[in-house]
Amino acid sequence: MADSWTPDRRRADRRPVTFPFHARVQGEDEPWRVHELSPGGMVVESTRPLAAGDWLTFTLGTGPQAIGPLEGHVAHSRLILAVRYGEPPACLAGVAFEHVSAAQAGQLADVLRAIDAHRGTTTQDLP
Repeated sequence: MADSWTPDRRRADRRPVTFPFHARVQGEDEPWRVHELSPGGMVVESTRPLAAGDWLTFTLGTGPQAIGPLEGHVAHSRLILAVRYGEPPACLAGVAFEHVSAAQAGQLADVLRAIDAHRGTTTQDLP
């Protein structure tokens, strides 16, 4: 059986987000950490299990640069066990964006450029 997390299932390359970046999901109290982002989707960490096909309405980021509201559906998810004692299990879910406007696509492109710039700076600083 094929691994559901392989890149060939993705519509676009996702970039690992190496700085704090969150999605505020409608109906949730706490923001969800964004682990990876692409023009067409993201991988988020939730404290509750998500099922394939679940629909979400969310905003990416905060303040005047926030992107949203956006909608998406859970394409796949998996439950991961906590790595530190006392932490609850988490769910990692791949979310495919739906109906992204041209303005939102431009904002996503700006965030992806910032991710690339941050990653380039971080890797240059390694010994």
